[in-house]
Parts: sequence; C-alpha cells; structure tokens
Amino acid sequence: MINEGIVCHQSPGRLRIKVLAAKGDAEYFADMKKTLAGNPKISSVEVNPITASILILHNTTNDEILTYTGQQGLIKITVPDKKAENVANKVSGLFKTINSGTVAATGGGLDLARVYFLALVGFGVYQLSMGNFVVPPWYTAFWHAHGMFTKYLAK
Repeated sequence: MINEGIVCHQSPGRLRIKVLAAKGDAEYFADMKKTLAGNPKISSVEVNPITASILILHNTTNDEILTYTGQQGLIKITVPDKKAENVANKVSGLFKTINSGTVAATGGGLDLARVYFLALVGFGVYQLSMGNFVVPPWYTAFWHAHGMFTKYLAK
C-alpha cells in the first residue's frame, strides 16, 4: 500500500513532504531516504519519522521530483492549490494593510506596534485604577506591552 503525502512547503531546489500515515515509522522513512538518495538529481534527503517529514534538496524542478516519487511508487503526493492562501498569510496581509494605513494616517508618527503598546499600557493603567490588583489582566497587559516595546526597539 502506498502512503499518501502532502507537499507542505516548496521552493526552488527544496521540497518538504509530510507522510502522516507513516508517522513514527522509522523503517519506512529510512527506506524513503535510501530510495530518494539514489536519484542523482537529489543532493540531500532528510527524514524525521517523529514529525512525518521528508526534506528533499535537489538540483532540478519540484515537479520532476514529484514525478519521480510517483514513478517509483513511493508516495501518492497531493500538492495543495497554489491559489489557495493559508490563514497565516491572510492575517499577516491584513495587519500589514492596517499598519500601512496607521502610518499614513499619523504621518509616520505611529505604527500598529506603537498603537498596540499604548493600548496595552492604557488597559493596564485602567485595571489598576479600578482596583484590580489581584486579577491577571493588568499585569498581563503590561507584560504584552513590554514584549511589543522590546520588539519595537529591536527593529
């Protein structure tokens, strides 16, 4: 039975495949490594049975490597739709758009990180003024404000 794999990351000369059905099967991944390393166009193969991951470094196209794995009967690979955007990219794009708008609206005086920092400090001060010394929100807000401030300083 051929295991199913999914391409979880690809870039020129680099291909990462997850084979979740074989997770933890060290023998399967050792066989995969040996078989894939036999291809002269593949320069390096790293496997990790714990994460069910195969990293292939090569000097050809990703499509050629995927064709090779299919011809060898190694893995039935699914390639996610390139047009489908993952949630992280969507959220990141949203924050970049909001940040650009904030910078433009304030003439460069504020960015999203500074607004977040000020809001958290304000929230912490508000919690203290309401007498909330015991509940976590005020010091949690200060902790997050500190984290944002140090990230801002690192820019």
